[in-house]
Amino acid sequence: MGSSMLTATIAIPAERTDPPSFDQGRQLLEKIEDVSLFNFNVPETDLEELLPDLNGEFDLVDEDGEPLLEYAQRAGLAIIDDLEEALVSRETTFLTVAGYNIFISAGLSSGDSPTDAAVAIWNAYKLPETVLLGMGFIPDYEQPLSRANSSGDRAPLTDTDVVDAIALGLGTSPEWPGANTLTWIAEAIGKVRDEPGNAEPVEYLKRWSERYGFDPMSSKFLSTYIGEEIDKASEEESGD
Repeated sequence: MGSSMLTATIAIPAERTDPPSFDQGRQLLEKIEDVSLFNFNVPETDLEELLPDLNGEFDLVDEDGEPLLEYAQRAGLAIIDDLEEALVSRETTFLTVAGYNIFISAGLSSGDSPTDAAVAIWNAYKLPETVLLGMGFIPDYEQPLSRANSSGDRAPLTDTDVVDAIALGLGTSPEWPGANTLTWIAEAIGKVRDEPGNAEPVEYLKRWSERYGFDPMSSKFLSTYIGEEIDKASEEESGD
């Protein structure tokens, strides 16, 4: 029988200069008071596997099958200890993709057992999300990096941050006075692009195209946002 490869992955922002803060995670874990923040699949089974020294001598869950907070926290500490060891082991490697350092280990869907590091990484997602974030990890690294998903204030601003800022600015303002609104939007965009308004329309389009090696007029989406001045200039050139 064949077996297919499974991967266990967890990520931190690539620009993060400090290693994951496992001690911070342990401190945050002690402050968790809501057991529902843990993400156990089958609480009793998960706790028994994570806390083998208890030897089944204690009730790990309540009458409703919910994990008891004391044991959930102890299991969380075991998860953090295992993860800290796994990420420096030879069973784990990492690669940098789209602004993330992604730690990777592997397991098999059948046949041989997965690596201990893979199990440790999979178990990490049983921790409360606040604990993962506090250690520096990004649980959902398919999302673009931003301050909303813990890129951190020391990191360079991203496109997503600017879109978030504009959405917040417009969404929390009862009115949008035309010129003033466009000015602060242009200033926000200027943190990640050439600031709009600092060049004539045709020159701005030329600089944009040269910077990205792409003609936005060829994009059905982008071309709808290009100002009328460009069309007028194109018509004048054609007339000449």
